[in-house]
Amino acid sequence: MRRALANTVEIACALLTGGLALVVFVQVLNRYLFKTPLAWSEDLAMLLFQWVAFLGAAVGVKRSQHFGIEIAVRALPPRLHRWAVRLVPVPVAAVAVVLVVYGSRMVAMNTSRTFPTMDLSYLWSYLPLPISGGLMLVYLGGQEIERWRQRRRAGAEGRP
Repeated sequence: MRRALANTVEIACALLTGGLALVVFVQVLNRYLFKTPLAWSEDLAMLLFQWVAFLGAAVGVKRSQHFGIEIAVRALPPRLHRWAVRLVPVPVAAVAVVLVVYGSRMVAMNTSRTFPTMDLSYLWSYLPLPISGGLMLVYLGGQEIERWRQRRRAGAEGRP
């Protein structure tokens, strides 16, 4: 149960990706096989993609596995590597704060606007921004607390 709760965002990403694949498959089938494209499927696919992309970015932060950052940090010499590992959370946190602040503003600005093909508010399109940013901050905070605990344990044991 604890593992399932810890992996809720990953499970949501998997379900959203499955939904995205299904919507695109149905759209292609209707368009080319039945010659009747679905007007709403493109908007829904875009919406699902936005959720997957932003929640996936939060998962990348949780796992400390953002591809570009990982490549740059691994290429550094050992001494610089240690410093980079400590400093990388700073720009990631800055991006997360921008997502929360400006994403929240975008959500507020788009509550009354609806998708032309679906009776659905555009706020659902912008909601993944502040949610993703908030998750990133939570994950970064948890990682920093764990690093602090490890340094504290190492200091108590007399290790440098």
